[in-house]
Amino acid sequence: MASLALILSATVAFAHGEEKHGEEDTRSAASEAVRAQPDHDMEAIGSAAVSDETTQGHDAEQVESEGITGALKSLHPATVHFPIALFMMAALTELFVMARRTPEREAAVKIMTYGGAAGAVGAALFGWIHTGLWFGGDTVMQLHRWNGMLIAALGLAAAWIAYRNPQSRIVLRLTLFLLAALLIVQGYMGGELAHGLNHLKL
Repeated sequence: MASLALILSATVAFAHGEEKHGEEDTRSAASEAVRAQPDHDMEAIGSAAVSDETTQGHDAEQVESEGITGALKSLHPATVHFPIALFMMAALTELFVMARRTPEREAAVKIMTYGGAAGAVGAALFGWIHTGLWFGGDTVMQLHRWNGMLIAALGLAAAWIAYRNPQSRIVLRLTLFLLAALLIVQGYMGGELAHGLNHLKL
């Protein structure tokens, strides 16, 4: 019988492995232990159950709050791709406008500029959410932070110029080409922050 008991115990232990059950299993075990006592107090059990539910509710709210905050902080890398793609394509399409100006190409540049400006503002906002109101950091961090703000500001300016639809497109072109250059620098700085200095091994 002793050998059989040892075999069964080993089988159960192997099935569970090193799994950690957490606080919920501990609370359940404690509640069962209280109920097993012959002279248990029903009022005390009720208080323990209320306390257990309150604690679980507080833990759930805390996890949910941390999850939302963590999600907002992690959105910055995801949002930067939209202004990068839209502004770069707007600048490239403007080259085609320079080669042959058509209403369709001009409209395409305008739409992509609007989208790039909105995306740049969103990326800058999530960048500040990611770091908080923190103005520290090394040179790379400072360049990345304020270059991002410059891109958002120039993006809004480019959208305003495109909205006015001037006959001469020189100012819009210069702004779009400058934005494309700044985005290349910004992407490099972001890579330096994410993957370490000299991540391209130049």
